Amino acid sequence: MAESAGMPATKLKVGFSSNPRLKPLLDGAVTVEGVEFEWEFGNPGALFHRQLSENCFDMCEFSIADYLVTAHRPDWAHVQWLALPVFISKPLFLLRKFHVWKGAGIKSFADFGGKRLGVPDYGMTAAVWTRIMLRVLHGVHSKDITWYNGRPADKRHGHLLGIDHDVPGVKLINLERDTALNEMIHRGEVDIAFGDDATVPLREGPEVYVFSTPEVLRATLTDLYQQEKASPVNHTVIIKKHFVDADPDLPARLYRAFEESKRLSYEEARQAAEGYLLFPDQDFSRQARQLGDDPYPFGLDENRRTLELIGEQLAMDGLLPKKPDIDRLWLKV
Repeated sequence: MAESAGMPATKLKVGFSSNPRLKPLLDGAVTVEGVEFEWEFGNPGALFHRQLSENCFDMCEFSIADYLVTAHRPDWAHVQWLALPVFISKPLFLLRKFHVWKGAGIKSFADFGGKRLGVPDYGMTAAVWTRIMLRVLHGVHSKDITWYNGRPADKRHGHLLGIDHDVPGVKLINLERDTALNEMIHRGEVDIAFGDDATVPLREGPEVYVFSTPEVLRATLTDLYQQEKASPVNHTVIIKKHFVDADPDLPARLYRAFEESKRLSYEEARQAAEGYLLFPDQDFSRQARQLGDDPYPFGLDENRRTLELIGEQLAMDGLLPKKPDIDRLWLKV
């Protein structure tokens, strides 16, 4: 990496999950002037838990919901995190894994009201998006569902944040074995659940099937985008404040680098698509019509409604004292 004006490069210890939109940054096709990265990769839930418990990364991919909660709690002011308007991940890998007990009678998301729903972590952004989609598209509210936290306390972000109990108006039950949620849905003690393979594994079986097929999820995301002009994103990028204080131009340089890395990854994907898709232009055009030209837009203005929906839901759930000021919490670049 280059050094700026003869000064030693700033070294940033960074933590991310595997992501093709970062590849140009990793292989050196994109650099950031005056910065050296010490990369660490891992499961996002585990990375976020480490950051919450150890504050070990100078910059990292991070849960939007967890960031909003910490930003509104005085006992977390010491971490001194700021967020870049970079949004590199969607919760689709989780939302496409809604497992349903056959006896629950689930035909659509509208049927979730009055049911027992298990998630890895009630406060995680994917669970927040579940509540947004149920409320906005189907009129099903958090209080209409009995919720189960599938992660045990030592892996649960909500336990570190103190939001895994006494949630106003909501029945929330904590499970303390990572296999408990899977066992309960197969016994019909939980109606619906999604998990993650790292901490809350779920399996299909004679009485349990995956409800959220690609067709179901695509239709739901399209309806949400058409109604709200928002598409679920679950992770942003946070950086420790003292690096920004020392180098005020750093956020802009980082933002440009993330944007360029994403652009190059899109180019590579389009070139590779012809080797796998018979009609790549049509497939890309279909996605653009349903969900916009850029599936992962960066920037505060481009994601304002998306972030407002997350903040509104967290406030409605009692996990935030009020709707957050998005402009105060994300850096201007």
